[in-house]
Amino acid sequence: MKRAVVFVDNRRAASALPRESERLAIGHLISDETLTELQRRYDDHGAYLQAVRFLGPRNRSASEIRQHLTAKGWPAEAAHQAIERLKQEGYVDDRLFTTQWIDYRSRTAPRSRMAMMQELKQKGIARETILSAVATMDEAALAVDCARKKARQWRRYDGVQKEQRIAAFLQRKGFPFAVCRETARALAYPSQED
Repeated sequence: MKRAVVFVDNRRAASALPRESERLAIGHLISDETLTELQRRYDDHGAYLQAVRFLGPRNRSASEIRQHLTAKGWPAEAAHQAIERLKQEGYVDDRLFTTQWIDYRSRTAPRSRMAMMQELKQKGIARETILSAVATMDEAALAVDCARKKARQWRRYDGVQKEQRIAAFLQRKGFPFAVCRETARALAYPSQED
């Protein structure tokens, strides 16, 4: 992002957007409020552009964007303004992000309800949003999907050994014991009708 640097009394006073610095000239008086406003506008615009670039590869939660902007050195107020602007424009929505994340993870790398909740918590999603999103998850179906993705590694086992390995795998993925046991039995001892 292009910027203009404003010097007052041979000391750097503020960064400004080039279009806003064009009205300034050497020898003109400039107030502290004007310098503060120039810096604030520069920070708001820069943080917004940084956030837009961060959103390029995939959707992000508001917390992820805030952490990214802070790590890049933007002031907290500028980060807040950028996130609010992105929310107004429809690019940041934690509820939609949560739904999309659960859908994506369910298709690519199925996890238990608890594991999904933990992932979303790490992404800074509010607890109420997480609970409403995971309430509709079918853990039994997810466990079957998860186990079927790894079914090749258990082909050499049969009976009890296969059941134990499947159950242990599902437990490591965070599924409840009852779901692990039922899924492992169903996959270890497929009925003749299947």
